[in-house]
Amino acid sequence: MPRVADTTTIRNPKRYGYDLKVDNLLLRTAVSPDRQMTIQSSDVQAGQAVNVKQNPEDFTSNLGRIYSRNNFSAGQGLDTAHRADGKPDDVNRFWDSKGVDVFHGDDETSYNLHLLYTTLVQNKSFSSTNNFITQTTNGHIYVTDTTNIHKYDGTSWSTIAAGTSGATYNFTGIAAFGNGFYATTANGTSNSQLIKYDGNSYSTLTTAQSSSGGLTGVWYVKNRLWITGNDGTAEYIWEKSPFDAWNTGWLADGDSIVEVEPTHSFTGIVDGGAAVLASSTDGTVYSFKLSSTVFVNQGQTKIPFEEVHSIAAAEGIIFIGTKEISRNVGRLYRLELVTADNLYVLANRQLIKEWVTAVDTTPKAMFVSRDSVYIGVKEDTNKVNLWRYYLPTGGIARDLQTVGNGFVTGIVQNNGKFVICVAGSDVYIETSTYESEGYLILSAADFFTAESKQFVGAEMSTIDLSSNTSVDLKYTTKFEDLDNPETATFTTAITQTSGTGDVEKQIAEVSRYIIGKIILKSSDGVNTPKVKSVQFRALARPELVVAQIPVNISDRVERPGRTPITVNGLGDALYSALRDKEGDSVTLELFQPKEIIRGVIEQITYPVISNNNIGSDTTFAIITVRGTRQSTLTDVTSIHVPGIAAFGIMRYGA
Repeated sequence: MPRVADTTTIRNPKRYGYDLKVDNLLLRTAVSPDRQMTIQSSDVQAGQAVNVKQNPEDFTSNLGRIYSRNNFSAGQGLDTAHRADGKPDDVNRFWDSKGVDVFHGDDETSYNLHLLYTTLVQNKSFSSTNNFITQTTNGHIYVTDTTNIHKYDGTSWSTIAAGTSGATYNFTGIAAFGNGFYATTANGTSNSQLIKYDGNSYSTLTTAQSSSGGLTGVWYVKNRLWITGNDGTAEYIWEKSPFDAWNTGWLADGDSIVEVEPTHSFTGIVDGGAAVLASSTDGTVYSFKLSSTVFVNQGQTKIPFEEVHSIAAAEGIIFIGTKEISRNVGRLYRLELVTADNLYVLANRQLIKEWVTAVDTTPKAMFVSRDSVYIGVKEDTNKVNLWRYYLPTGGIARDLQTVGNGFVTGIVQNNGKFVICVAGSDVYIETSTYESEGYLILSAADFFTAESKQFVGAEMSTIDLSSNTSVDLKYTTKFEDLDNPETATFTTAITQTSGTGDVEKQIAEVSRYIIGKIILKSSDGVNTPKVKSVQFRALARPELVVAQIPVNISDRVERPGRTPITVNGLGDALYSALRDKEGDSVTLELFQPKEIIRGVIEQITYPVISNNNIGSDTTFAIITVRGTRQSTLTDVTSIHVPGIAAFGIMRYGA
């Protein structure tokens, strides 16, 4: 097979008709009107993981790639938008938010991102942390504080003093029953009460368990009263019918259906559908099933190394709020109640959210609505939030916020507005005034590639921007800014203060990632901006190019000013040499115009014979090189003297 030409044998390639080299391999082009050489900017590669059916707006080959979001109802917690193991709902997820409604579930209008309502402190100024809340059938709300009760009738508050309520000791629990309630009190050492309010008057039913911790809580579930107490030997749980005449001997140790160590306590009791479920700080959820006329323990589920502090049930799903034993880390899990060997246990545990801050973030209260579960979490000093788990999508995000400083011990609703009890702090009621500002931080987008991209444009679409409202679209290129939402490195791309529709602005950033931040503002609290979608456009860096070059791999060689000659087997040798470089890193150098590209030969087409009507046939192949344009060029030279091999014979006629 003849020897191919390279820079070791040719001193001045251009003089002998060569147009380019790949590494040291010299080649001629096979350019014609229907066969052009092209060098163009590389597209941003999206990779095989992209499913454009999920969100067609996100990936468009027209002028680069677009990263867009127009729905956030799958919740927060997604740090990178483009994951190799991504899930279908990633297109509706984001990283974090505050003060904005991302679910829009209770509003039957078209989806949009808008501000949440504020909460208003009720100035109860709790004197203790014995604060529990309940709502009776007539809509009245009762909140305990030491030995007093605060009553809200939907319009105003009143305080019921200890003597009037019958409470002698601090309240430990309260549960609505019709237009009244049951409540437990204890002084923690030797005295305790079970108090009944029938809507008109108070009565003390029993002073049983008057030792150690006394009565510690009360719930009304499945038409039964569930009462817990502690005598220093164990923590007990009893169930009794509230419709029976009270027997003061009911709460005896032997009548309990479950006992746990006295250092632990029961924290919540709910109707789980097939069974009644009780959570405990011993890390166990107990299952109770009706047997004849009484409930019996019919199973238990242990959550290893965690205390269970709250429990809720919604749409057949069980939710528990826990605290890690060894540190102040709060978690939210979802589980399913299943039957196994006539036992009712919780299975398929999934971690929904973990709160890790400098304070104890244990979720101690939940509230179930038509489409959501709300969880109260103290995230920082003077920073208490409701978190919302949206049942239709399984997404979670921060919801209403207060300035309380304590655990959320109860959540109810009054006329569609939340009432939140923050222990040791106050009561907060949701208003009809919008937050002055809220934000949403998008997931970091990199289009499945670590290489830098040139981000060139940002666009935002709004539905309504009435007076006194505005929206900012900002961005950062630093991945670490995900955990620092207030950082000054967020750069403003768009500020929209009026009108509706799309606004697009140019940006100029070269980086791997782009992270968007949407900031909604209302100066009067009466109106809220409504955002429909945002997007960012990315191109490959200018120096990233794709070169497609038709190269001559014929046996016939045409030289400037010389008679064409045929070297049998030369074309096959050239093609073979090129195939050996396919997939390899190479340096491609064009002699005129001068161009150097360092990259990879992505593809070499199969040889094609072009039959020209005028002139000779030409065998050619198209090579594709993707790489980086180099800023400096050097002359193609060789210090070697041409040899007497086949190529030397071809060139010099030796």
